[in-house]
Amino acid sequence: MTQTQTAAAPTRLERMAATYREDHQNPINHFLHVGVGWPIAAIAVIVAPFRPLLGLELFILSYVVMWTGHFVFERNLPTVFKHPTTPFVMAWTVICQIAAFFGRLIHGRRSS
Repeated sequence: MTQTQTAAAPTRLERMAATYREDHQNPINHFLHVGVGWPIAAIAVIVAPFRPLLGLELFILSYVVMWTGHFVFERNLPTVFKHPTTPFVMAWTVICQIAAFFGRLIHGRRSS
């Protein structure tokens, strides 16, 4: 058997990640997402319980920044317009991976 025949089919999450990478190839767009948009969205989530209107405004601003990256630098349609759940699934996946990393880090320190 060849390697192609034995390889497992990609999971839905792997397909979503591949689509995300395809839609975010420009380094400026990537920075606008990771370095600007996502941090603003995180601040919006933290602020929302105390100042709901400000939280909403920050959340909207985060999307405006990220969509600007798509329209100006990538020249493509943001993923949320094509597949509305994908950004939320990817965000949840990243959060889970970060939590797992810290879990391994903490567990590793306890065992040494």
